[in-house]
Amino acid sequence: MINTFDWLLIHATHLIAPNNNQYSASSCGIGPSHDNDFDDTGRPTLNTSESLSQGIIKSKHNATEYTILLVGETGTGKTSLLSLLANTLVGRSPKNYNLIHDPKIEAGGGNKHSQTNAAKVYEFYSTNGIRVRILDTPGLADTRGMQQDEQHKASIATAIRNNTIFVNAVIILANGTVPRLGVATDYALSALSAIFPRSLANNIGLLFTNVASHLSWNFDQDSLPDVLRSRDNQFLIDNPVAMWKKLKEMHESGKFPRRALTQLDSAVQDSHKKALEALGDIFDWLDELKPQATKEIYALYQQTQEINQRISNALSCAAQLADKKKQLETIISSMEGAKLTMQQFQNFKTTITHNTWVQSPTFGHNLLCSRPGCYSNCEMYCNLRFTLDPSVLRSSTVMSGGVCRRCGHSYLDHRHYNVQWTQRADTQVWVDYDAERRYKDAESNKAKQEQLKIMTDREISRLDKELDNLLILVGDLMQSYSKQSLLGCFAGQVRKSVRLIETNLEAMRNSKADAKSIEKMEKSLESMKEKLRIVETAGTKRS
Repeated sequence: MINTFDWLLIHATHLIAPNNNQYSASSCGIGPSHDNDFDDTGRPTLNTSESLSQGIIKSKHNATEYTILLVGETGTGKTSLLSLLANTLVGRSPKNYNLIHDPKIEAGGGNKHSQTNAAKVYEFYSTNGIRVRILDTPGLADTRGMQQDEQHKASIATAIRNNTIFVNAVIILANGTVPRLGVATDYALSALSAIFPRSLANNIGLLFTNVASHLSWNFDQDSLPDVLRSRDNQFLIDNPVAMWKKLKEMHESGKFPRRALTQLDSAVQDSHKKALEALGDIFDWLDELKPQATKEIYALYQQTQEINQRISNALSCAAQLADKKKQLETIISSMEGAKLTMQQFQNFKTTITHNTWVQSPTFGHNLLCSRPGCYSNCEMYCNLRFTLDPSVLRSSTVMSGGVCRRCGHSYLDHRHYNVQWTQRADTQVWVDYDAERRYKDAESNKAKQEQLKIMTDREISRLDKELDNLLILVGDLMQSYSKQSLLGCFAGQVRKSVRLIETNLEAMRNSKADAKSIEKMEKSLESMKEKLRIVETAGTKRS
């Protein structure tokens, strides 16, 4: 069942102010008219906080509209601030507060997840007809990861482009209960500054939540980025909406004594009055600001996307280069292995040389021993007449008692031949066919690897040149970006992203989160460190 206030919020864009651009409380059906609260020029005579108690925005410059970009880390209370503004601008007190929310854009999940999934424009009208447009944005430093934050930043930039051509102020919410900016808040402010141009510097305010007064605020100013250190743009607020919600639950439970509830009612009312003072200060500050065009915000966002794209290309090129260098190491190792194999099996052929006794022809006949294994030329050019009868040879001058004095064998073992025994060196080649196969395989592999090495060397040279050009381009883009962005140094945001992931990873390990989630976070950290390495190298190339 939707109540009247929620209906008004949903249909706020259909509320059209009268021609004189002034709403009175009675014209909205809320309460009596406040016409007597304006002087002859139409300006309210009450101070800003008193006027706000009646839903009236006091403007010295007759403003008719304020456009505010509301940003901050997840969990800083943007939605609660919207509820406070919505109730204040229709003159509601805590007795009849209503909450504002849009279930269609809420994410659900834990408190560390941004409860707003997409940027959304809310439009409210004060009782004196001033339109207040609030662009509510998803919280950054979302524990679902950097990809979720990238989606949030895209949503913020797109919503700005599609919904407003100027902005009066950017109000950044930060938890005022901490003494200094934490890693997550520092990252969130840096991420937001990355898409804010320098022209917005004077239009950025910092609203510390959960702080009732300066007495309970011990924040270290030095932990803020330089652009946010001005005291003139810092505000403190202790939003009574959360107190009101809790008190409402206590009333409905019926478990608490009336006296205690009455005291708590007074505390909420006091908190509401102090909150009106804080809102009054904010509207006074808004009234003095010069509206700034928003086109530069989207242009800067596009620049960051182009830089990220170029970095992605450089990372891809670097990864390919690393792969090729590993491949080259493998090729060289294979070539060395082939060389060793060739050296090991290069002697697959064995040459054997031995002397062989052969008969060589002569012009005359000779007395030769024919006993097997005896190669004696017992008498060259024998003085006996050639004969085939061994008995005749007994009378040879080399015989003594029928035994040859030269070889020691019987005359019966001798013969006349027209040849002589001579020695000839015979060479034989023995081949180890298994060793030969291994040698030839290694030789073929070495030839192939040498060809691969030539091709890989060329590819490495090409990738080296491409990476160098990409790094120079990234450096040029970052230098151009730094001149326009509040963040200044692009690398600063990447360093803070690394620090945030390291912090989240440490928390996950301490809480003993599941191994899969830890592994995913570790990969995210490794990827971000690679990005930082590219960014820092690009900066060096450019300088």
